[in-house]
Amino acid sequence: MLALVASLAFVTAACSGGGGGNAGVGLDNEFRPTPGERDVQFVGAAKLHMGATLAVPPTAKGASPAVLIIPGPGATNRDGPIVARPADPLYKDLSAALTAAGMVTMRYDHRGVGDSQLEPGQQLSWDDMVGDAKEALGFLSQRQEVDPARIAIVGHDMGGVIALKLAASDPRVKSVALVSTPGRPLVDVWADGYKFAAGSTSSDAFRAMIDGLLTTGALPPRDSVRPEFQSALPPGQDGFFRALFSVDPVVDAAGVKVPVLMTLGERSSTVTAVDAQRLGQALAKSEVVVAPNASASLQQQLKPVVRPFDPLDMDSHGLGPPVADAPREQSSVDRIASFLASAVGARAA
Repeated sequence: MLALVASLAFVTAACSGGGGGNAGVGLDNEFRPTPGERDVQFVGAAKLHMGATLAVPPTAKGASPAVLIIPGPGATNRDGPIVARPADPLYKDLSAALTAAGMVTMRYDHRGVGDSQLEPGQQLSWDDMVGDAKEALGFLSQRQEVDPARIAIVGHDMGGVIALKLAASDPRVKSVALVSTPGRPLVDVWADGYKFAAGSTSSDAFRAMIDGLLTTGALPPRDSVRPEFQSALPPGQDGFFRALFSVDPVVDAAGVKVPVLMTLGERSSTVTAVDAQRLGQALAKSEVVVAPNASASLQQQLKPVVRPFDPLDMDSHGLGPPVADAPREQSSVDRIASFLASAVGARAA
């Protein structure tokens, strides 16, 4: 479920160089625009230059309704998670469905990835992740291709929690679609993943470790914790993790008055109906779609296999697809597109 920002210490070296040098980075670090797509940049939190893709429906005339796609944390570029095996172009696929439904879309490289490289010594923070999304919304609303009165948001993973924050505070947001977004504090979601894969002993140890982090502000030395936690919690990010594990999604959900669609993968072992129920109790208007026989990224389970739970590996979140190009559960993708199109008054391209 959660390809966390902390993994950037290990994966950014495989992405483009500092300062946003490689324009248009895609899942394989080469941006290949499809018709109607263009490479753009905006200034995110702390004046970080962020790489993004703007996609315009081929039949668009004048200002059109638009959707901002907010990525999940960690090693995710504008197309989707790049630590999955194989890389998973979830956001690119969602963009294609949304533009076909008549909406402009913008999706961006998460900070530290692709064309959104951190400056030397710059630290990751939850507040900056939220700030990036705010700046992206502002940038999108000012584009000449976009009607600023008709904007919706898609949020994936913890990007969905950020989407709720924006919807609760910014009247430009008319509707929200959440994809595998947790409705509980992250410690509960991760603990369930470890319990699913390694049993209660692992889950209990993880909870105790995070309780210590929230109390003291520090994690124990990584070589002293259970092996399954070490890669997920690299050193030097304790402040970031403390902020991330302190987030309770229902706090912002309670302030959201616009319609919200929550989409879950039936086979997700992390974000489940429990999360949707908790969010639904806080939201004013909500609907839940469960993608049948699908993973947390809505891919169909062609050949499920059991993997050890790893928050950085999307394939381990509910027996994820072990093969390339596993298809999305199309009815769920179509429902996301029709839900948002109805909210912003879009017409199919």
